[in-house]
Amino acid sequence: MKTLNLFITLTLASVTLFAQSSYKKTMSGTIMEMYQAEDLSTQDQLINKFNRIAQAESDKWEPRYYEALTHVFKSMRIQDLATKDAVLDQAHVALKAATAIDDNNSEIVALQGFVDMMKIAVDPGTRGQTLSPKIMAAFGHAMALDPENPRATLFMAQMQIGTAQFFGSPITESCSMISKSEQLFKDFKPKSSLSPMWGEESLVGYKEMCSPENSGE
Repeated sequence: MKTLNLFITLTLASVTLFAQSSYKKTMSGTIMEMYQAEDLSTQDQLINKFNRIAQAESDKWEPRYYEALTHVFKSMRIQDLATKDAVLDQAHVALKAATAIDDNNSEIVALQGFVDMMKIAVDPGTRGQTLSPKIMAAFGHAMALDPENPRATLFMAQMQIGTAQFFGSPITESCSMISKSEQLFKDFKPKSSLSPMWGEESLVGYKEMCSPENSGE
């Protein structure tokens, strides 16, 4: 009986390890496809794939996070504002599901704020005043949850720069946060192979914006 129990225990452990390995392999491949997707059709297929993974792995936040992120990337290809807005709403739906799994995750909170920041761009006149405090709070919370999260710091800096430009104010202080986020990206150590790795590419434009001749120094 002891031998049988040991066999069952080892078998279950092997099945669990295989399932975890299969999950990470599937997710890693799908994430890579997401970063390389070049059209809306491919992005729709990946959204569906992340959704299926999420249904199979209901205790994991990453599939819902990347489902939301694919919606975000998809929205960047869409010109029609109503359609773009609807896609961003779907990103929020996925993030709500991710939050239900992990409600103290800096990456999820930061992406929620980023989605709202993009929703402001759809209708700045109407949404700027109402969404801005919510966005600032989200980025502040994300930074508090993980001070080493480069995306949270970058997004906060982007929001501050956008606000300063709207009011015609200097962006010098916000540019110091851009520099901080750049260092955080350099020092970033992923917690797992599925950790978010995006965002650094947008530093190029902001570093140029923050050059002395442009930042108001």
